[in-house]
Amino acid sequence: MDSSNEQKPPCVCRRVRSKGTPGVRYDSAVDWETGYVSTATFWCVATGESVGPDDAQVHPHVCGEARLCFRAPTDEAAGSRVLE
Repeated sequence: MDSSNEQKPPCVCRRVRSKGTPGVRYDSAVDWETGYVSTATFWCVATGESVGPDDAQVHPHVCGEARLCFRAPTDEAAGSRVLE
């Protein structure tokens, strides 16, 4: 398989949180085939709700770079991150 034609998973906003799967970080590229649970509940740390600051639904499939409230992933270790 030619790796130059493979698409990278989209970046997900670092503000997305979930109670569905322990250990899954949604603030980096998400492999939709691994670690994703369709019944998980998602929320945004900016609002504390299931809708983001732009009044749209919070979900790792839609909380991407196209949204105005998107915050890029960080390279910091998971234990040292500050919630926004």
